[in-house]
Formats: sequence, C-alpha cells, structure tokens
Amino acid sequence: MPLRGQPDPVPNGVNFGIINTGRMTGPAQAAPFSQNAAQTNNLTNEAVDRARESIDELRQRLEELRDQHPGADGALRDLDMIAPRLDEPDRDPGALRYMIESLVERCGGIPGVLAAAQLVQSTVTALLPGS
Repeated sequence: MPLRGQPDPVPNGVNFGIINTGRMTGPAQAAPFSQNAAQTNNLTNEAVDRARESIDELRQRLEELRDQHPGADGALRDLDMIAPRLDEPDRDPGALRYMIESLVERCGGIPGVLAAAQLVQSTVTALLPGS
C-alpha cells in the first residue's frame, strides 16, 4: 500500500518472486523487500558414484605403488577418511575440503597419481555445498 503521495515500493532486485528448480522445504517469502536465503543440494546418485569410482581408481594405483613409494600409505589413509564422508558431504564441508587438499598434496610427490588425485578432488568437491 503506497503512502500518500509516494509510489508503490519496488523490490530490491530484478528477481521478485520465488524460483525453485529443485525441492524446497521451509519458509518462502515473496513480499516486497523481504529476503530469504536457502540452499538446496541435489546430490544425484550419479555424482556420488563418480566420486566413489575416482576414489577406487586412485586407491588401486596407490596400492600398486605402496611398496615403491612411502607417501602412498599416507594418501591411502586420506582416502580412508574421505570415502565414508561421501554420504554426507555437507556435514562438515570445511574438513572434507582440507582432507582433499591434503590428499592432492601427498599425491603430488608420487609419480603417476597426481591426475587421479585431482580427479578425486573435482568429483568430491562437486558434492560439497556451494560448489
């Protein structure tokens, strides 16, 4: 309702209304000047499967190099901590990001596995909120 002699209020952005491209639960606001922030992560089984496959591939390469390179054991321990978190990547995304970075750093010193570690990094990071 406009005040006397003043125009109707204009929303503070070009996107006035509710646009939802996934599932949404919780409050939604569409009144002038209202603001509400929500994030919906649509994790597909396909994305989780790609992450698991990349982890399995890296694990296999590291197992083959275990006797030849001492850093392989540390990288395998990193994988053991990362793999169970794929079911709930939004539970502690900061810790998961740190684990992935640590994994890539360890694998950087092991010949022939850096590309596989970077694939793990990209597939797991795609599951994290805000990615």
